[in-house]
Amino acid sequence: MNRIKLKKVLVVLVIAIFALTLTSCTKKEKVSEVNLMTWGGDFIPRVIIDEFEKETGIKVNYKEVTSNEDMQSLLEANPDQYDLAVVTDYMVDILRQNGMLESLDKSKLPNFANINPVYQGNYYDPKDEYSIPYAISTSFLLVNPEAVEKLGAQPITGYGDLWQEELKNNVVVVDWSVEIMGIALKALGYEYNETDPVKVAEAREKLFALKPNIMRFETNTPEDSLVNGEAVAGFMYSNQAVKGKAANNKLEPVFPREGMPIFIDGFVMSKKAPNKEGAYKFLNFLMQPKIAARIAEITNFTSPNKAAEQYLPADFKNNPMLNMPDEVVRNTSFYIGVEKVLEEYDHIYSEFKLR
Repeated sequence: MNRIKLKKVLVVLVIAIFALTLTSCTKKEKVSEVNLMTWGGDFIPRVIIDEFEKETGIKVNYKEVTSNEDMQSLLEANPDQYDLAVVTDYMVDILRQNGMLESLDKSKLPNFANINPVYQGNYYDPKDEYSIPYAISTSFLLVNPEAVEKLGAQPITGYGDLWQEELKNNVVVVDWSVEIMGIALKALGYEYNETDPVKVAEAREKLFALKPNIMRFETNTPEDSLVNGEAVAGFMYSNQAVKGKAANNKLEPVFPREGMPIFIDGFVMSKKAPNKEGAYKFLNFLMQPKIAARIAEITNFTSPNKAAEQYLPADFKNNPMLNMPDEVVRNTSFYIGVEKVLEEYDHIYSEFKLR
C-alpha cells in the first residue's frame, strides 16, 4: 500500500473513531439526564432534586410550564424530548386516552407500595397504569373575618357569600376559567363543568355579577392580597392558603358549604421517553417515605404517600388545610371532562375579565 493510500485510510479511520466517540458520549450524556416538566416555583423542591443528582449522578433538567394544556402541547409535539411530566388528574386522563403515556413497570417502582390506596384507582387512571400521585391539593376560601365584618358584610361560609355588595373590590381569585366558572355553578347549586346550555348561560350571568367584587386575578400568589390587606377574601389553592395563614394569623380557611374541588397532580412518563431507566430511578427516589414527607413540608401539599405520615411534624398533621376532616373530604369532587367545556368557559371567562 503506497503512502497516499495509507494516509487516506488513516484519515477515514480517525473520522470513524471520532464519530463513534461522539455518538458514545452523546448517548452517555443522554442516559445520565432526565428531562422533566411541571409547574414553576418549588413544586418539586430543588433541594430534593439536588440530593437525587448527588446520589445517582443523574442530572434532572427541570422545565417550568404554566398550564396543563401547555404541557400537553409540548409532550405531543416533542414526545422524545421529555421523560416525565407532572400534570393534574384530568390531563392524565386526556394524555392516557391519546396514547401519549408509557405504561409504568411497577417492578421498577417498589416504593409505589407506599402510595395511599385512597388516592389510587381514580377516574383518570382506573388501574394505576400510567400515573403516580405526587401532590394532593384543594381549592377553598381564605378569609379575614374581622375585615369582612368591618365592611358590614355577613360572615363568609360559602361561594354564594362572595356576591355581597359590601365586598366590592375586595376579593382575589385564581386565574383559570374552569375554576371561576365552577364558583358560579356551585353557587347556583350545579355541578362543576356543566354542559347544559341553560345552566351555563345562568352561570355566565351569575359570574358577570361578581366582577365588581374582584380586585385581582392571580394564580401564583393570591394569598399576598389578603396578607397585605388589599383583599378580605380569596379563592385559592390549599398550599397558598397555608402560606397566607402562616403570614397573617387573622386569616381563616373557609371550606365552602357548596363543596370544593380536589386535585391530584401526578407523574406520567412519555411513551417515547429518552431515559426511561433514569426516570424510574427518580420516581422511586421521590416515593421514599422520608423524602415524601420532606416534600410535603416544603410544598405545603398533602402527601399521597401513606408511609410518609410517620415522618410529618405534628403541626402539619393537625392543620385542617393539609389534613382535612373526613366530612370536608367527602364534600370534594374532581373537575371531570375539562376538555368538553374548556373552549366555552374560556370564551365566557375572557368576556368576564374584560367587563
